[in-house]
Order: sequence, then structure tokens, then C-alpha cells
Amino acid sequence: MGTIPLSATLADQHRQIDHGVQGIVDGHGNLDALAASLALLRRHLYLEEALLFPPLVKAGLAMPVFVMKREHGQMWPLLVALSAACGAATPAATLCEPARQLFQLLQIHNTKEEQIVYTAADRLDDAALAEAIGQASVPGGWVCATAPH
Repeated sequence: MGTIPLSATLADQHRQIDHGVQGIVDGHGNLDALAASLALLRRHLYLEEALLFPPLVKAGLAMPVFVMKREHGQMWPLLVALSAACGAATPAATLCEPARQLFQLLQIHNTKEEQIVYTAADRLDDAALAEAIGQASVPGGWVCATAPH
């Protein structure tokens, strides 16, 4: 049996993240599902920025990586605010607008990332990279590269 392509693993994370955020937007979600999605989003951004993007830049994809990092920075304040709201047990109904904003950014970002970046990642065919992505955890205090100060 072959290994699962990086694109499939990372795209599956997109779907999991979307699910928890969209639940709040649609009014049927809960804080636990949102918090889990946000934790996965933080890990996902870390995996990309720390592990996936450096070899892609070396492979000639500096501009797409630049765009992805910029978009991570646009999502970051919403991720932080929604995570804090989950920690404070803020009523889910009051989080609809920031969740909608994050979901909208994710839909635009994920489509480009899956079509361009993940396709290139599969061409790397790097088993060590795939293993590192599967095992990595976010270091305490990590912030995405383009997060607003």
C-alpha cells in the first residue's frame, strides 16, 4: 500500500476546520467543536509555515507561499479572538460574525492552497516531510509569520 499524499492529509484538515467554524455560522455548532477546529487551524498553519513551505520555496514556489503566508496573517486575529471567546464560554450565537469572516477567508484560501501549493507538495514526494507533518505539534507561543503585531 502506498502512503497517503500530503495533499489529501492537509485537505482533510481543511474540511475538519471548516466543519467547526461553519457550525457556528449556520447556528447549529457549539463552542467545543469550534475550539477543536481552531486548535487544528493553529496546528495546520504551523505545519505549513514551519515544515511545508520551506521546501516549496526551495522548489521555486516563493510567490504562492508568500500569498499563503499573507492570508494566514489575515486569518490570525480572527483565530485568536474566536479562541479567546471559546475559552471565556462566550455564547456561540454571538460569534456568528467573526466565524463567518473566518469561514469566508478559509474558503478563498483553501481553494488556492489545495490547487497550487498542495499539488506542488505532492510532487516533492518527501516521506520524511510527510512523517514530520504527521507528528509535529505547535510549540508554545508560536505565532504565524505575518500575524499583525
